[in-house]
Amino acid sequence: MRQRLAVAILALALAPAGAALATNGLYLTGYGAEVLGRAGANIAVSDRTLGLNSNPAGIAQLQGDHFTASLALMAPSLEFENMVNAATDSKDRYFPLPAFAWVRAGKETPWAYGVGFVAQGGMGATFEDLNTFFGTRDQTYTQVRFATLSPTLAYSFGEDAAIGATLNIGYADAAFRFFPSTSFFNAQAPEWSFFGPKMEEAAGMQYSLRLGWWWRPDPKWTVGAIYSTKTESTFDGGTLQVNFEDHPFLGRKVRYDAEMDGFTFAAQAGVGTAVRLSDDWLVALDVKRYFWDDAIDTIEVRGTNPSVAGAPPEILLPFVFDWRDQWVVALGTEYRVSDRLTLRAGYNWGESPVPDATLTPLFPATVEHHLSIGAGITRGAVTYEVALEHAFAASQTNDNPDPRVNPFGPGARVDHSQWTLAFGVSWARARK
Repeated sequence: MRQRLAVAILALALAPAGAALATNGLYLTGYGAEVLGRAGANIAVSDRTLGLNSNPAGIAQLQGDHFTASLALMAPSLEFENMVNAATDSKDRYFPLPAFAWVRAGKETPWAYGVGFVAQGGMGATFEDLNTFFGTRDQTYTQVRFATLSPTLAYSFGEDAAIGATLNIGYADAAFRFFPSTSFFNAQAPEWSFFGPKMEEAAGMQYSLRLGWWWRPDPKWTVGAIYSTKTESTFDGGTLQVNFEDHPFLGRKVRYDAEMDGFTFAAQAGVGTAVRLSDDWLVALDVKRYFWDDAIDTIEVRGTNPSVAGAPPEILLPFVFDWRDQWVVALGTEYRVSDRLTLRAGYNWGESPVPDATLTPLFPATVEHHLSIGAGITRGAVTYEVALEHAFAASQTNDNPDPRVNPFGPGARVDHSQWTLAFGVSWARARK
């Protein structure tokens, strides 16, 4: 019953979140408007409630009850072309990404604790009316969504050192369409036939652990480190429809029970430092490593229990990704203009984890360079935040001739850029 309740809460919270066309692989560059304004540099800062999603040790710096609510709106732009399609823009999609957190801490105890809900990331892309190699015009569509409830505990060793841990209890779902209206039977070589698949909302729980350390060796200098385990999960409970309308014996669409294996959110490790060049000016630098090589290799969609007698009893659809590990560097700064106004800016570079030989418009995650700006306005115990980030256009081309790995043919190119606008409000209440 507890697990069902947790699933229901996460699914309800995830419903309006949409899918994120994430910017550091499957992850966002930053969570919350304040962090996004610094382009994600937060490991050694992490002194707001949403810091539990970057370095859980950082929340030990807080006093009293603290609350944050944030909403980011992501607007990706994609272009695809291959041998049978001129440059084609993806369908416009706008993805809302909410985040909420509460933290409680005080001088009378070394313990701080809290909980957050965070839309962690995912991917999504839609291309309408594409030419296929089978003489049809059809659609591709993908969506992966991932959100977590994150209970967090931190312990401070005096005022200048702390450790922390966050348990991420996640829920993710996935759906895709790969030319679902196309059905082509090759009588001379049946193994090269194509029957368009469509998978609806396979879902599953995701669990990971984030550990953090924070240290202030000097009043103007802090350092931090984090490690997060990878998620382990299976997406199941979905349906898979396979278009056998051109099949000589079936001649119809067949529904299967569906599950998806191999779609894993990577482990990560990172270190960060932050320096106060003056009382008003802060500069922060993070370096992280995302271990995609051990997370996303070949994703398999499996269909069982066909709805039509005589249909293949099992369908196995492998999607070869072979993602590689990814370095991410975030450099951010903020300047306190007055007691009420703080300005921020940052640069984030995350090398593309997608090899050219396995690039696909179904799951593009290729942007590398990001610039961001932001501002915070404080009125009493309440701070209002806004940030704007641009991910500059990145282009990759897949010249792999193997259709089992590259079904879009040699010369398949994907261009990807995007804007993200985030708003947030934080407020504090002193403990009695």
